[in-house]
Amino acid sequence: MSQVADVPKSDYAAAISKVFPLPLSPVEKFMFADTRPQYPMICDAEARFQGTVERGPFEEGLNFALERAPMFRSVIENDKKRGLVWQLCDRRPEVDWGEYGEPYIDGYDQVIDLTKDVGLRVFVRSGSDRSTVMFHFHHACADGVGSFAFIEDFLTGYNNATPGAKPATPRKLEPERLLDRCNSALENPSVWKGLCDVGSGIASAFRFFADRPLPLTSGLPLAEPGAERKQRGPVSVALSNETTVALRRFSTETKVTLNDLLLRDLFLALNEQIETQGFPIKRRQLRVLMPQNLRGRGDKAMPTTNDIGFAFLTRRGDFCQKPDELLKSLAWETNAIRGDRLSRYFIGGLAGIQAVGAHPWIVNGRFCFATAVLTNLGNSWRRFATKLPVANGGLVAGNLVYDSLIGMPPVRPRTAAAFSVTTTAEQIILSLKQDQFQFTRQESTDALNSFASKVAETVELAR
Repeated sequence: MSQVADVPKSDYAAAISKVFPLPLSPVEKFMFADTRPQYPMICDAEARFQGTVERGPFEEGLNFALERAPMFRSVIENDKKRGLVWQLCDRRPEVDWGEYGEPYIDGYDQVIDLTKDVGLRVFVRSGSDRSTVMFHFHHACADGVGSFAFIEDFLTGYNNATPGAKPATPRKLEPERLLDRCNSALENPSVWKGLCDVGSGIASAFRFFADRPLPLTSGLPLAEPGAERKQRGPVSVALSNETTVALRRFSTETKVTLNDLLLRDLFLALNEQIETQGFPIKRRQLRVLMPQNLRGRGDKAMPTTNDIGFAFLTRRGDFCQKPDELLKSLAWETNAIRGDRLSRYFIGGLAGIQAVGAHPWIVNGRFCFATAVLTNLGNSWRRFATKLPVANGGLVAGNLVYDSLIGMPPVRPRTAAAFSVTTTAEQIILSLKQDQFQFTRQESTDALNSFASKVAETVELAR
């Protein structure tokens, strides 16, 4: 008998039903409104495995994860009293099966109407030695860390549905934590700190709109409506174990984070890419959007959701000629962002804009939010609360070994590149998803290789 079927569901099912209908947060409203056919606001979380995905355990594992992820079982409705709300429904995501390595075609990056369908599609590509499961989801439903929770539940369900596997205890689930997601308020702030928060929020908003960054599409013609895609999906490159170890050691020696080094090298690569297109930057601005996970203590028990803020790092192009100073300035700023969770201001600003009805101006404005996005997702399984065996460089779930993940945020108009960093026990994996109507796959590969080469130069200088 399936061990998943033996897991009692009544407690958390009842707790979930008490939370819904659930009003949308400011970030979710933004993601929902910012959805359009060419830029559907869909994220990728491609789980990679050693072994063959068995259909029976897969279906039970997916059902188990879905029972614990109400955001992937909901549609958006307009409630007369509460406005836009998530409402539970009986719809389930589509699952596309294929052979390992077969491209994602039908349904990939096609817009999801959240008023009619759930915000998740699944693509399984199974082979004899290697397999992947792509969880393709709307950003209003979840962020990267939220997808980790879903993958953790899926692996637990898959493992417990596999005959002969040692049962794994699912992570604790507290659906009521969804009520406090994307909360931009400080815990127990003083009056002075509250006033500083207001002032900082106003200053951040002013800088955001005053410092107009250059898009990567500078000098390129805008994609016409109805244009054909030039590519699909992300490109990835894995840094060698030697490079990974050297980069981590250099990070420790210089007392900056690994993410600071990657941010600096990304600014250098973006500067080079735009100037290569024949568009001199000089004193014009480059900006990198850095998502920040806002989950707090105990939030591993939160169901899959979107609980992030956004920080914006802006630098002049001529500053990229001073890589050491650039690194120091980025390290100082990211330390402040982490310490005071400064990305909260983006949420507070969104809430204010939505309250006065200016949201359409933000969503449909022709200005560039950021030159690129950089999200550092780290090693996903280090966030898992469920204890699964470790073997062959990954986590064992039934007959599979989960050994790596490629996670990608979406691109949007004029924010034409989303870079991602994921890690395993031995490697750092860099990935890039670019505007598929503006750049070919070869151009994206070249841009990612440029970023990787800047990282390699950092390692060489450290030796």
